Amino acid sequence: MIEIKELYKSFGDKPVLSGINVTIGDGDIYGLVGISGAGKSTLLRCINGLETFEQGTLRVNGTDISRLRGAELRKFRSGIGMIFQQFSLLERKTVYENIMFPMKCYNYKKAEADARVHELLRLVELSDKIHSRPNQLSGGQKQRVAIARALAMNPKILLCDEATSALDPNITNSILALLKKINQELGITIVIVTHQMEVVKEVCTDMALLSKGELKVSGSVQDIFLGRSEVLDELLGLPGTGQPEDKVVFEIVQRPGQNDLLSRFATATGIRFEVVWGGLDRYAESIAGAFTLAVDKDDFPKAQTFLEDTSTEWRRV
Repeated sequence: MIEIKELYKSFGDKPVLSGINVTIGDGDIYGLVGISGAGKSTLLRCINGLETFEQGTLRVNGTDISRLRGAELRKFRSGIGMIFQQFSLLERKTVYENIMFPMKCYNYKKAEADARVHELLRLVELSDKIHSRPNQLSGGQKQRVAIARALAMNPKILLCDEATSALDPNITNSILALLKKINQELGITIVIVTHQMEVVKEVCTDMALLSKGELKVSGSVQDIFLGRSEVLDELLGLPGTGQPEDKVVFEIVQRPGQNDLLSRFATATGIRFEVVWGGLDRYAESIAGAFTLAVDKDDFPKAQTFLEDTSTEWRRV
């Protein structure tokens, strides 16, 4: 488990993280989300000890990493893998040598390291590229090599810093499927830094939304997106809904299993309504969504009765 409490970090006299409180459970796929400059990559680098911080605590599986130095810190880092947006492969090395590299640095026995490389190449489905060099690979293949290298030391945690931002949508989907497979089969906790909302919806169970170095909201991905906080709306570039003088505007939430909510609302109430905003999205393996509706003021009491009788989540806008 990763437990972050009241973390504060600055660069010179400029705060970049302030009062961060985040808990990430074992086996989670957790998203750190925000626009550029929000502090999410800095927070990620604090988790593996690449960045220090001035105040607060950060514990990984019970270890307070601010107390680690020298050999202890290097040993700690060997249990955390990291992948990057630009792959960071050694261009003069083969795929085999790139994956072997961290094990060579830690003096693994040759036979053990060799077996591990072949095992990882099977996992990322690149066994046929074992002798290729990075310039002979596609972007998706390079990222698969980077993932294999990050897993070489059998880490318990995998950190992903904008790992799909440089990839096209189809390749992104294949990389996300691989990350889910790694999480499910190996039980590795994965922390993903991203500004891509579809990435968070596809693979993350929980998320934290950062803005200007502060934690604005955290919780389940589905709850945060369906809750539509102002910070999330700003990140998504969604306009305000406004409030027509002769209308009541409200939002209804359709959770997984609540099929045809709009149809049932229309049939049961007979109310004419406008859909101001909304739609359905996939969150990991489930479908949910939210719709902002506008109805005449005289019709709103009937709409409210339906919403309360059916225990539908709703809120005035």
